[in-house]
This record gives sequence, structure tokens and C-alpha cells, in this order.
Amino acid sequence: MVNELTHLLSKRVIEDVWKQQTLLRLLQLIDVPLLEDILVSSVKTKLDCFGKEEDLIISNTFLDREVTCSLNLPELDKWLYAAIECLEYFPDQFIVMVSQQLPQSPNKPSSLNTYKKILFDIIIKYYSQKKDSLLATQDLDIHSGIIELIEKGNTDQALEASQLYLKLLAPNIREELHRLLAFIAIASESEGYKLQKQFDNRAVIIKTCTKFILQNKTLSKPQAELLTQFLMDNHSELFKTPSTLLELTSRRLQSLLEGQDPDIDSGFTFCQRVTTKEYEDQKQQTNQYLLALVQGMDNDPTITLKQKKKLIKEFRKYHSLI
Repeated sequence: MVNELTHLLSKRVIEDVWKQQTLLRLLQLIDVPLLEDILVSSVKTKLDCFGKEEDLIISNTFLDREVTCSLNLPELDKWLYAAIECLEYFPDQFIVMVSQQLPQSPNKPSSLNTYKKILFDIIIKYYSQKKDSLLATQDLDIHSGIIELIEKGNTDQALEASQLYLKLLAPNIREELHRLLAFIAIASESEGYKLQKQFDNRAVIIKTCTKFILQNKTLSKPQAELLTQFLMDNHSELFKTPSTLLELTSRRLQSLLEGQDPDIDSGFTFCQRVTTKEYEDQKQQTNQYLLALVQGMDNDPTITLKQKKKLIKEFRKYHSLI
């Protein structure tokens, strides 16, 4: 349904609708501060995209093919394929480094594991020297909200919230994260190549790679590792679009085409609509309660005059009309 509507609206309008609906649905699933200009009826409002600013990615397609050919294997296994997929986002010097270190005698039984050790070490080295993690630190409230859902056992909601959040990342960051998660998921398998003799593969991956994906001093180490583990275990589902989002976006686009107010039937119930009279009555009643509160404080003999002046001054800062 969404695809049928896209040719009737501008690309900018469609992108804004997707972002709006993604953010609104995310706000339903987790508690995050209400961001300015998110809940607006006009799709012309520009919405900020979470994550890092999109950078220009120059694909190392030809170098990647050289690495693949230099392995000189009839067919790559899933471990090697996932590792090479990650290399596309690496600077040229790392690709050259891989080519120089690869053994030239693939017929030896030990060669396959040698390839994997070299590729794993290069991937770890690359991400270790990067200053920033893939998930931006300014998105802490979202990370914390997803972690809270996981801790409470609400894994379905945690998965949907993660899917929504990742849709808001810059495309190049999202794709790089997708490839890295796919690789570490395969590398963490117990029956696969042994990363360290004394530790289980899964433990090595979580301990080593968490900081590549998420770095935030506010989160505890167990929380950061929990989120990394969740993303890794669900990497095959993470980058799919939730059906709820598809339905909400389709409904909003249809409303725009029909000239209706898309917020009337948005599917969200953040607050209850009231009439103007109901609002004024509630406002008057609230003011009466506030006035009674001030009078009660003023007549309270247990509060000193100095304290009363301070409290009234603070009160009037937020309620100047009382």
C-alpha cells in the first residue's frame, strides 16, 4: 500500500512521514524525552535523524574482490564471507594489510583458520582505533529504554523498538552495523573457529565488540553488553520494517492524499482530546487549587517568614498568573 502512494507525493514528504511515524511509534514503546518539533501535524517540519551524520562511503569493491581472489578458495564459508563483507567499510590501508598477511598456500589444513585469525585481528584492530562507536552516545535515552524492555522480558517490544531506532540511523551507519552484527553473530558460534583457547567464542565477542557498537559511561558494563548481545542475537530481524509502522505510515500518507487532518486518526493516544470549554473549566479549577495551596502555605505557622517568601517567589516563577 505504501509503495502505491509514493509516486503521488514528493520524496521529502514521504521521508518526513516515515520519520514522524517511526519516532511516534518509538515513543509509544519506550520512555524518552519529548523532542521538540516531533509531534507536529505538518510533514514539512524537518525531523532530526538520530545517529551520526552520513558520511560518504567509497566502496572497496575492487580491493574486496582482490582479497577474495587471494584467498584462493573454491568457495568461502559463511565466516569468511561475513568478515569480507565488513572490509568494504574499511580504509584502503586495512585492505592492503589483509592482502599482505594472507598465506599463499591454501592447501595446508591450517590455512583456513589462519585466514580467519588474520581477518578477525584486522577487524578488531580497525574498530579499536575508531574514536566513536556505531551507536551515538546522544541516543542514550533510547538505548536505556530498549535495555529496560529487555530486562523486563519484553523482548518483542525491545525488538520493535530496536528496529525503529535503527531506521533512524544514517544509511551508511545502519549498513555498517548490519554487516558487523552479522559477522560477530557467526564468529560467536561455539562450533566455529576458536577465537581464544581459554574462553568461549560468545564471551570473547561480547567482551571485545561491545565498545565498537556502544560506548556510554552512563550505562553499566552489563547493560551495554546486554544490548549488544540482544542486537547480535536478533541481527537477522533487526533491519526489517515492523508491520505496525507500515500500517501507520500507509494510513498517514492516505490521509494526506485525501486532504484530511492526518493527526485525527493517527493511531496514537498520547492524550485525550477535550473541548475548549472543558479545557477552560479544568484550567480554572487548577488555578483555584493552586491558590488554595499558596494560602495554606501562607497561613502555616510552622513555616518561617523567610521560607514563605522563598517558596512564594519560586512558585510565582512557574505560576505568574496566580
